[in-house]
Amino acid sequence: MNSRRLVALIAFVSAAILVSGSAAAQEKVKIRIGTHISISAHLFMQKKPEVLKNLGKTYDVEWVRFAGSGDATPALVAGKLDGCLATPFPMANAIFQSRVPVTIVHQLLSFGFDGHYDDAAVVRADSGINKFADMKGKIFGVNAIGGTVEQGVRIMARKSGLNPDRDLTIVEGRPPFLPAMVRDNKIQAATLFQPFYEEAMAKGDMKVLFRVSDIYGGPTDYVFMVFDDKFLKANARVVRDYIEDYLRAVNWSHDNRAEAVRIYAEQWKLPVKVADSYLLTKKDYLVRRDGRVAAKDIQPIVDALASNGFIGQKFDIAKYLDLSYLPK
Repeated sequence: MNSRRLVALIAFVSAAILVSGSAAAQEKVKIRIGTHISISAHLFMQKKPEVLKNLGKTYDVEWVRFAGSGDATPALVAGKLDGCLATPFPMANAIFQSRVPVTIVHQLLSFGFDGHYDDAAVVRADSGINKFADMKGKIFGVNAIGGTVEQGVRIMARKSGLNPDRDLTIVEGRPPFLPAMVRDNKIQAATLFQPFYEEAMAKGDMKVLFRVSDIYGGPTDYVFMVFDDKFLKANARVVRDYIEDYLRAVNWSHDNRAEAVRIYAEQWKLPVKVADSYLLTKKDYLVRRDGRVAAKDIQPIVDALASNGFIGQKFDIAKYLDLSYLPK
């Protein structure tokens, strides 16, 4: 082979390698995910990437933390996210008001199953507030206006004979500060997530007013993962790879609880003793190892929202759920 042909061959091979490398790089998709402090598996995905099989190969993640589904889902509707935590109220608004189709692909947090944590509304123990009707003329704090938590408070008000627009003031507060706002009497009640519930109740000066199961009549698959349908259709394989890794993080945390507790406590600046007292136990939300979510355990929330006029129509949540993205 003469030198001219050799140079041409080297140039051809080099170009082929560059094209191949470029194509591989293009195949890796960035997924913009909206998350929340209570979703510990998302934190473990960030802190234990070596546990994940597909991260950095078929996809990368841009994590964006929100106060709740009430502000995460609108960000997805606005095109700033591809997937996020969701609950029925903002999901219904996305589908029927904003006309942005979304699909539930797996469970995130379930409330009240088998003795697991069920989000609680708390008041000061010395407040004299013993039932929701005692909240007349008072202020209730929630994590985000426009979320399912706020609508749940409104449903409880109506169940107790109160008009939520006239007899109650609902305000938004950052979740870490809601317990202090109750203690300082800036608000008289607040719904608390974990880890803030466990830390607040440890001091012994608060009591539970009601739990989410009191609103909807039983345990619920309250928080779930949704993706924009356009993103799902364009990136089905990548979403499956992401969910496979999510479940790896879930199972790693259950199997390595001591390390998971340490990571969580360090990230959110909690005493290890507090995190250890509840994280990944019955005092925490139920996070299923297989990621499965059931329409029948979401539907009561949808029905309550519709019957109280907080969403425009009843709808069958099963039509917006697709578990085919879970590992076989």
